[in-house]
Amino acid sequence: MRFYRYYILVTILAALAPAAPAQSTGTLRGLVKLEATGEPVHGATVTIVQLRRSAESNDEGVYSFPGLPPGLYDVTIHLDAFTDERQRVQVLAAIEAKADFRLRLAAVREQVTVTASGREQSTFDSFQAVSAMDSLQLAEKTAPSIGEVLDQQPGVAKRSFGPGNSRPVIRGFDGDRVLILQDGIRTGALSSQSGDHGEPIDASTLDRLEVVKGPATLLYGSNAIGGVVNAVTRHHAAHEHPHDGFRGFITGVGGSANGHLGGSAGFEYGAKRWLAWGSGGAQRTSDYTSPLGTIENSETRITNGQAGFGHYGEQTFFNLGYGLDDGRFGIPFASDIAWRRHNVRFNGGVKNLSSRLDSFRLSLNYSDYQHRELEDDGSVATRFDNKQFVYRGSFDQKKLGRFSGTFGFWGMHRDYQAAGEEALTPPVKQNALAGFALEEIDLRRLRLQFGARVEQNRYDPLGLRDRSFTGFSGSAGMHVPLWTGGAFVANYIDSYRAPALEELYNHGPHLGNLTFEIGDAGLARERSHGADVSLRHTSGRVRAEANLYRYDIDDFVYLAPTGEVEDGLLVAHYRQGDTRYTGAEALLDLGLHPHLWVNLGMD
Repeated sequence: MRFYRYYILVTILAALAPAAPAQSTGTLRGLVKLEATGEPVHGATVTIVQLRRSAESNDEGVYSFPGLPPGLYDVTIHLDAFTDERQRVQVLAAIEAKADFRLRLAAVREQVTVTASGREQSTFDSFQAVSAMDSLQLAEKTAPSIGEVLDQQPGVAKRSFGPGNSRPVIRGFDGDRVLILQDGIRTGALSSQSGDHGEPIDASTLDRLEVVKGPATLLYGSNAIGGVVNAVTRHHAAHEHPHDGFRGFITGVGGSANGHLGGSAGFEYGAKRWLAWGSGGAQRTSDYTSPLGTIENSETRITNGQAGFGHYGEQTFFNLGYGLDDGRFGIPFASDIAWRRHNVRFNGGVKNLSSRLDSFRLSLNYSDYQHRELEDDGSVATRFDNKQFVYRGSFDQKKLGRFSGTFGFWGMHRDYQAAGEEALTPPVKQNALAGFALEEIDLRRLRLQFGARVEQNRYDPLGLRDRSFTGFSGSAGMHVPLWTGGAFVANYIDSYRAPALEELYNHGPHLGNLTFEIGDAGLARERSHGADVSLRHTSGRVRAEANLYRYDIDDFVYLAPTGEVEDGLLVAHYRQGDTRYTGAEALLDLGLHPHLWVNLGMD
């Protein structure tokens, strides 16, 4: 029953938060310049985090926000390749507040995240431990898979059967316990199932790649028990307002050890309230070479393209986009895998709903993912088809005194089929439905956050036992400023995870995991009880963070070898038992000189 106390508390906070008293409004205005030359910058995006309002600087570098309710706000600025900046600004009634920004290139950047809370904020202000790589950092470390890109980030490792299928491991969690998203929605790929599966994401086309370390089940689903990786595309990062004229990007990359060659390009064109965009890219690598010789069948290829358009009015907005991803990679000890994904997405919303609700946002996403495991002669040995429809609606509260928050609903329908040598399960339909709420209380000297999620997952396999799981996840956290640029953060998280499709129904030889797998349709849900603490500091010359965490998991699902051999593979059953994860992460970026920095990290 203690879990439902979170739900009751969050519901009361969201529904009964006091209405803001009648008040006059203020204005925020500022100038954006280049630090090196003092010239004005146009097209920079300025965002008031708490209000989720954005504006762009004009040709003179000026931006303006009229009609703001009085309050203390975090204001961020973003322009591709430059360092994000943040200021805290006090807005008073009938008075114009000022916040000027000077953009620069720097080794240590103000990191911004949209993943941890569902709204843009700095990683310093986030309740969870978050790391983010911006477009400039991604260009420096381009690779054909996101596991390679994120490898060696504190708290992040990689699982890899070759460079083309590398996948992130967060705080020791892998597979179904790490959720990969694109613009906040599941990609629809099957990388969680097996060590030889990959993700259809080309990092060279992204604005940011964000990692939430630790349970992110409240906003994104029960299987985000280990963490979330969110690939934020450039047009999604442009917020929800148009711009006039043309802007674009182009990148290129090359490498010698594996014959790496790639590039990407994109554009946006705006006319009044309309915006159209398009982007695409490709990467390829040859077999790796080493002093011991060539690593056969380690080549990769990935191509992608996206296009869309949208209308952004004062009260309503919508956009519609389509994407195609296609690739092929080799597995050094096996054969090639070819894959492709079609993706269609609609986003829409309404702003200024009422005196209590700021906005409503709806996302609809359909993905058709196909994965083919090929023989040496090019014939298909096994084919996987995963068609997935995901919808997500969220209501943002207006900041009412000390209260702010988000609540909403989420659902998914999945149609999964496999045919061929490694068709380990019959066709399975999966349906999921959830409701969630996240409420924050700002007490000036202390910020509190409470969250809750109720989720149901149903599996309907052809000819096998149906299963249904319903569970509750809750969290409580506090963020305490200690000194200028310093903070202490602590969280308690109670999470539920429904068993994955393969854990319930797999039965047969699985070369990708080097085992003969036998699932268990009688598995129970997992329950995780976790706590983490963080000490952070950020300034112009120093960024430091240290995190400690512990998760106790009841009925943890794992693959248990039996010692028997079948079809030349070790037989393993999916079993359950209690387990514990403990760990630590730390990073230090220290500026010894304007042109000399020391970057340290450990986990």
